[in-house]
Amino acid sequence: MDKRKINVMFVTHADKKGGAEQSLIHLINYLDSSKYRIFLLSPGDASYLHEIRAEYVHFPLHLNSIKQKFGLGYIETVLKIKSFVRKNKIDIVHANGWRAPWYTAPLKFLAKSKLVWHHRDYTHLRMFNQVLPRFFDRVICISHFVANSIQGSNKTIIYNGVDPELALTKKSRTFMEDDTLVIGTFGRIVEWKRYHLMIEAVKKLADSNRKNWKLLIVGDASVDGSDGYYNDMIQKVLSYGLEHQVIFYGYSNKPLDVMKECDLTINFSLNEPFGRVIIESMLVETPVIVADSGGAPEIIHHTNGGFIVKDGDVDELYQTIQRVYDKNVDHQEMSNRGYTSVMNDFNMSTIAKKVESTYSRLLAPNLKPEAAGGTDEYSIQSN
Repeated sequence: MDKRKINVMFVTHADKKGGAEQSLIHLINYLDSSKYRIFLLSPGDASYLHEIRAEYVHFPLHLNSIKQKFGLGYIETVLKIKSFVRKNKIDIVHANGWRAPWYTAPLKFLAKSKLVWHHRDYTHLRMFNQVLPRFFDRVICISHFVANSIQGSNKTIIYNGVDPELALTKKSRTFMEDDTLVIGTFGRIVEWKRYHLMIEAVKKLADSNRKNWKLLIVGDASVDGSDGYYNDMIQKVLSYGLEHQVIFYGYSNKPLDVMKECDLTINFSLNEPFGRVIIESMLVETPVIVADSGGAPEIIHHTNGGFIVKDGDVDELYQTIQRVYDKNVDHQEMSNRGYTSVMNDFNMSTIAKKVESTYSRLLAPNLKPEAAGGTDEYSIQSN
């Protein structure tokens, strides 16, 4: 092992890939391998490990749910992590998501490692917002919205990034080339994603005698077990007679390829912490409609690559889709703006450098920011 390298251990509980895991994969792949030696604590059978291109040492370990009362199993797991951290002289422990920080927080008293929590969620729970951040040297928040939900001065805003290598082939479809507006929405099918409001909006589109459109709902309920909501959406579509236009596409392991076939995507979630699919859509030159809720509007303000609709307003969502359908917007200009901004400001090479700057400041706290490889303000600011 090259002792000059900094040992960083990423910690995640997930065995299936969601947005948080995709962001983690990108970060691992883009860290400077000449400076960092990567360790990954995750379930041994995690489905996404093959997507990690960088060299890393795997520490297979399941982090069980903490919803039950903390017990001996939790303590045993924490002690295993402590032992591994000490044995491998881990300099930085980087917890990813919402379960990992509960297992790494005790290291504040058990190890000399610097502790980073990559906070990718939004919650009203006091333990997450007021207590847990105190155990970490730095909390990386993926949006201003997430950062504003937690207390403390130890937080840094670094947006999620996209891997430009995932969009090497350009969008092949021209806007409404077959005279059909293809709309896509991507993500887990859970109620807070508000697919029901999108269905209401496209029904209004159909009722206005605009028939040449399709809505692709790309995702399933496998992660959250929201089968009841999923079935309700299917019944709603059937009751409206839209089963030939609203397509339940299912899970796709290549969502960007599907986005390339869309003219427009929608993310209408309630309190979306960030919205990875938003920047992915812009990466493939597809504009996005978002609700004025959570961190999603920050992306649109920064990129000008889409539309912001009043939170939960079905009429305004319908009217925005209608404007695109009627070709009353400069679709090409909006596509170009979104793509250019994402490639410049949300590129993983840029985002990884911001994370590396955070590491440098933690390991050299007495250096001035410039000497430590960073600046006083090294987060992307929204306009």
